[in-house]
Amino acid sequence: MSATVARTQRTRAATSLLRPNLALVAALLLVPALACDRDPRFVFEQKPIAEVRHMGFRQDIPDARRGNAVFYKAVFTREGNYLVTAGRGFRVWDPGTGTLLRTIDGALDGNDLLVADGTYHRLLARRGDVAPTNPLAAGLGIWDLRDGSLVGIIPETDRERAIPVGTTTRGDAVVIRAGQIETWALDGSGLRMVIPPPEGLRLCERGVPNPFTYNDKQCFELSPSGRWLAITAWDPDVRPLAPRPWLADLDRGSLAPIAPPGGVDRGGVYGFAFSSDERTLALGTRDGMWLGTVSPTGMPSDAPRGTFIAGEHQRNQFLTPMAFTDDDARVVALGDQLQVSTFDAGTGALVGRVAPPFGDWEGTLRVSADGSRAVAYRFLPDILVVIDGTTGQQHGYLCPYFCNRFHNPVAVPYAVSPDGRRVASGGRLGAGLWDTDADTLIAPLEDPTLPPRRPRY
Repeated sequence: MSATVARTQRTRAATSLLRPNLALVAALLLVPALACDRDPRFVFEQKPIAEVRHMGFRQDIPDARRGNAVFYKAVFTREGNYLVTAGRGFRVWDPGTGTLLRTIDGALDGNDLLVADGTYHRLLARRGDVAPTNPLAAGLGIWDLRDGSLVGIIPETDRERAIPVGTTTRGDAVVIRAGQIETWALDGSGLRMVIPPPEGLRLCERGVPNPFTYNDKQCFELSPSGRWLAITAWDPDVRPLAPRPWLADLDRGSLAPIAPPGGVDRGGVYGFAFSSDERTLALGTRDGMWLGTVSPTGMPSDAPRGTFIAGEHQRNQFLTPMAFTDDDARVVALGDQLQVSTFDAGTGALVGRVAPPFGDWEGTLRVSADGSRAVAYRFLPDILVVIDGTTGQQHGYLCPYFCNRFHNPVAVPYAVSPDGRRVASGGRLGAGLWDTDADTLIAPLEDPTLPPRRPRY
């Protein structure tokens, strides 16, 4: 047998062994392709949003105005007098001009809330200058936003975390620590009040369990005045977990259950929202949203009244309350797959709705304190969608330095001002304050302690 014939026979033998494997691979590749042909919903066309002026890098903003600030979380005080960002430590900014006012050597852990109060000029944040390898040993600091000084410490250990919630009208910090509700004096003088959990139950901490809110709402909510705290509690020995709502009176130090009618909360409660007059409380559940009336004293009335708005998604039937408008006539809610809806708070009727195209559902939502603007970040096109909270209609877009081009983005951290007129955003390409009406840069956020932003190319 010649060498050529031998090579030919070996090649045929190898080919015969390989042929079934190739057929299997081809079949496996063909199945999803056929499935896509049968169901056009799975064909996601990567096209830019036509009505957006900017595509990719914004050409109207020079490199010199791409702020170099670095942060992964931000918040405006409800009073609108401070913007606070969290990165390596904290930065306090003038929300009107974008001027850096001061730095604070604190540390934010995981999904902790970033709590800042403009009335008492306080920030609740962990110390970053003590025991850097074990931030918990430093405790939760009470900082003065005016000069960055440390006013007091709320002690904590690995098992007694202090989760900041907000501040009361009496000038106390509200925290969840060691499984109970506590208030601490903002002047650093110490513990004021302790409200233990209901017997046999566990109060929620750090938003757990809270799977439906895109990390923007917690399983507790402080009322606008700071007097009432709505919070969930559950029996840790019962499965599946079904968190139930409770209402804490932070003036009297009492805790009472909220009992919606007709088993509205049978699947558990996963979020809250208070109206500005604190007479209406919204509960977000697995099945929808309940808007209920509480008595003038704040405790749930004997015969709860309200409206239930059923969710309408087949995968997850829920609507999580986000915020009431300033006049309490509307409530803005987040539904499944980044659907944003505005409802009439009195009747429960749908007023308006904005939803992304199929497949573009990943992102986050922030709502202004007065409910006038909701800003949704859509992850794939890397763009911020501005929604009118009163009408539920799309108001426009924000393009922070780069947007409107499908790529592999890194989520943009951002915060919405109390009046909804501006957004503070950060990211790999710049940080700045933006006008939500005009999609224009108000001011870059420049941090002199950091090196200048490198050119984009």
